[in-house]
Amino acid sequence: MKITLNLLTIIFFVSVSLSSNPVSAKRAAIIIDYDTQEVLFEVNADTLNYPASLAKIMTLYIVFDYLDKNKLSWDAKMKVSETAASRSPSKLYLEKDSSINVRDAVMALIVKSANDVATVIAEHIAGTERDFAKLMTKYAKQIGMDKTTFKNASGLPNRAQLTTARDMATLSYFLIRNFPEEYKLFNKKRFVWKDKTYKNHNKLMKSYEGADGIKTGYIKASGFQLAFSAVREEKRLIGIYFGGDTGKQRDKSLAFLMDKEFGELNINTKKIEKTLPSSGNYKIVVGTFKYKKNAEKHLKLIQHKYPKTTSNKNAHIALIKSNGRQLYESRFQFFTKKDAKSACARLKKYKRDCFIRG
Repeated sequence: MKITLNLLTIIFFVSVSLSSNPVSAKRAAIIIDYDTQEVLFEVNADTLNYPASLAKIMTLYIVFDYLDKNKLSWDAKMKVSETAASRSPSKLYLEKDSSINVRDAVMALIVKSANDVATVIAEHIAGTERDFAKLMTKYAKQIGMDKTTFKNASGLPNRAQLTTARDMATLSYFLIRNFPEEYKLFNKKRFVWKDKTYKNHNKLMKSYEGADGIKTGYIKASGFQLAFSAVREEKRLIGIYFGGDTGKQRDKSLAFLMDKEFGELNINTKKIEKTLPSSGNYKIVVGTFKYKKNAEKHLKLIQHKYPKTTSNKNAHIALIKSNGRQLYESRFQFFTKKDAKSACARLKKYKRDCFIRG
């Protein structure tokens, strides 16, 4: 692998060794390119670890899937059982026989990481939390989380509840890809419940350029965990860090790794481009090239030949990393999903390459 990556691995191990406790949790990290799913950096990515509250990402994934399939509604009321009310903190301190709607429950998981709410959701969907955990594991296998077993909806301690950094990167990727609108909720900084305001546990969201999600986690047996996503210059990276000694050390270490990988992609800007407020978030890719000048020429060609398809859209060259190589994508951006499909259909009619990125 690249010298820079080997050096980064050494730095990673030295930094965690200096701060490690002999009985602390196993450390692991992975950074992936969202567009290509290429692994940019990994250390112990397949080592089994306790997920802690990162388990709630799968709980939310199932909720979003049930909402998408109309098996659940945002305003549906969910009853609080004695079991749910008895869950240990972090929690909303829900009372037995009270209720909470799905919308508030989702925000309570994202912002407050409420364990009692996780059990309420589990029991509402599957009858018991044990059966919901089986459903979580089934979903995990379907998306390629081959080493993951869930035992509860919250991530509270259970010796048999295990995952890996790679599997959590996979889960984060599929949640962002399959539920892009719902994923935006992970960017919320606060949640209000019964006149009390709770602040997001993910402090890196406030300080890291381009951060937009996803979740923190901690139990004594796992150390401090983090699943994280950031976008710079239209490039999204997903990072996972397991086994931090403190939340601050975890955040600092993952930020360092993310910065290094953005740097490898020649993305160091502090200026974060924002999507136009009245347009869509989808892009169409009309070509991939080894050289930037060829990508630019192709954009001009497509604009000239197919003005109806590309008018009022932003032409953009995106640097990607694929199989260790840097390539340049010719893109047009700010489409709605429907318009992106129509645009690609028109271009393919004329034998032009085109595919959609969310």
